Amino acid sequence: MIDYVEVELGGSKASARLADVTFVVGTGKSAFLEVLYAVLSSVGRRLPRLRGRWGFRVQADDVSYSVSAVRSRVRQVVRVGSDEVVFEYLPPRPAHRLVKPIEMAIDAADVVIPEVRTKEHVAAIAEEDIERLNSMLALARRKLGVKTLMLGPYVAPRSLAEAGKPADRLDRHARNLPAVLAYLSLNRPPAYDEIRARLRKLGIVLSVGLTRFGSVGAALYIRGAKIPLSKAPCSAKSLLAIAAALQLKPDLLIVDNFDYCMTRGTAGVLSELLRQRPTTKLVVEIHSEEVAEWLDVQNKSVVEVRL
Repeated sequence: MIDYVEVELGGSKASARLADVTFVVGTGKSAFLEVLYAVLSSVGRRLPRLRGRWGFRVQADDVSYSVSAVRSRVRQVVRVGSDEVVFEYLPPRPAHRLVKPIEMAIDAADVVIPEVRTKEHVAAIAEEDIERLNSMLALARRKLGVKTLMLGPYVAPRSLAEAGKPADRLDRHARNLPAVLAYLSLNRPPAYDEIRARLRKLGIVLSVGLTRFGSVGAALYIRGAKIPLSKAPCSAKSLLAIAAALQLKPDLLIVDNFDYCMTRGTAGVLSELLRQRPTTKLVVEIHSEEVAEWLDVQNKSVVEVRL
């Protein structure tokens, strides 16, 4: 699992050793989370398009990856143990090159942790080197290509969602939350029941099902009154979105504006859910460090960034 992350924007750097729950405070904290999500969710795919000069570094055990974009050059460095592979991508030309440990043109250096592929003729000994490098890069992609979800900076679930569409991923504003809850109820009933049980501790009853119009609907019953999900209290919507995201079993859940609408009661319920998901790390942006005290988890930290 990922241990360390570092973000650079315009010459300013911020870093964090990740605990089970890492609270991010300071200035530029939302930008810190955006770069974190943009790169980690793109492992094996095209480099994210971020403006200006930027960089990112991540480490998991003895595997590390860094990318830096300066003017018209993007440089990526992958390390596994003492071995190092370096790529360069020059967008204007475009040019794609492997520059270390051997130098050659490759098909695509604009991918997060690329694969060494080339149309050039290479000697048999070089083919063996390329095969070894690709095995190393595949290991780095497996180690760092964690399942990453992001929520925020606001949560605005709809009350209705189209039935039949794949719903095993929550969009970052939780607009498809009814569909995700329906997916959990059908495919992971214990996870859905866990969410309902936790909400009942707050006096909230969750109801999800097909409407007479053929769509998926979600509503909450609070003090006996039925409230469409989109009209529910902000604290309930936020808790429900985070709870659903956790039940999708991401390795890393990033939440921007985490303390918006958070209460001590919802924080207590969320603490119980987090203890049920010890393999998910949470990285969240907060405005008040007091919120960090509300979450009852053992391994947590507060990190200040200045970007």
